[in-house]
Amino acid sequence: MRDSLFVAASSLPWRPTPCAGVQWKKLYFDAESGESAVLLLFEAGATYDAHRHPEGERYLVLEGELEDGGRRYGPLTYVRHAPGSAHRPHSPTGALVFVSLPKPIEPLDAR
Repeated sequence: MRDSLFVAASSLPWRPTPCAGVQWKKLYFDAESGESAVLLLFEAGATYDAHRHPEGERYLVLEGELEDGGRRYGPLTYVRHAPGSAHRPHSPTGALVFVSLPKPIEPLDAR
């Protein structure tokens, strides 16, 4: 299958993020366009730092629960954020989330 990519995520190591209690696995990254696909693993009580999505974001909660924008999303919930959206997701119970980004995130000032 030409131009297909197959990744056995179970064989990839979890990497730390700058956010305490959140780890990630890079499934795909295109340096030219900035497009990426990752898995995020939130420990119970972990929060990802506030950030903006210049070209939007799509994610699917695979396990656990994720709080985002005042709502709580459980397993197999799909969320699409519009370009320019900003948020600070949190997981009260822990979560495994598949994230697809057309462009890298922009961190927001934590002040």
